[in-house]
Amino acid sequence: MLARNGNETKIAWSFWGAFGFLAILVGLNADVIQNIDNIVFNSLVRIDNPSLTAMFKIVALLASPAVSVLIIVIFSGWLYLNHQRTLGLLALTTLLGGDTLALGFKYLVHRARPVQPLVTDSGYSFPSGHVFGTILLVTILLAIGLPFITSSCKRVSLIGLGVVWILIVMISRVYLRDHYASDTIGSWLLACGCWYQAKAWYGRWRCHVQDYLMHLSHRHF
Repeated sequence: MLARNGNETKIAWSFWGAFGFLAILVGLNADVIQNIDNIVFNSLVRIDNPSLTAMFKIVALLASPAVSVLIIVIFSGWLYLNHQRTLGLLALTTLLGGDTLALGFKYLVHRARPVQPLVTDSGYSFPSGHVFGTILLVTILLAIGLPFITSSCKRVSLIGLGVVWILIVMISRVYLRDHYASDTIGSWLLACGCWYQAKAWYGRWRCHVQDYLMHLSHRHF
């Protein structure tokens, strides 16, 4: 049910290498990063208005890490009930493990959030937890869920909606002055790396876990 090409580990490390390079530039406060962040920030300041702020605050709530975890728990439970236990385990462990990794990098890079935010938040800025969780969640839902949908039109529509939602969340985090643009790019790179590495590991342990789960089922009955 999960498409693989055998190059997942190489692709994962390509994304992680780019993320590591970006993290170093962010940690050094490189001029190129500051310039890009300022350009994006100034562009969004021009469209600042109460209605847009209210909308993006709702987006921030819906895209929070807690909501992403809740959705993945429900999705994993659905997979389990539909006899796709290893896929359910993949979905759950990938998001939870990824969130833990992203949180670790926040403390490692130790980047302060932008000043004068439109929403009150705590913690460090790089990478964005909202963006990371959203990208990984959407990727997991589409990669695992689309094969269950037979209509090609619906599949394309869901992919389009997923991409649009990711972009909205990325824009909202910068608009609300809770993150820099480079934080959202870092989240994208880290999330993609996590997904491809999870797929690589899944190909190695799927059969072993399936056998173990079947063994447990036989013992139970």
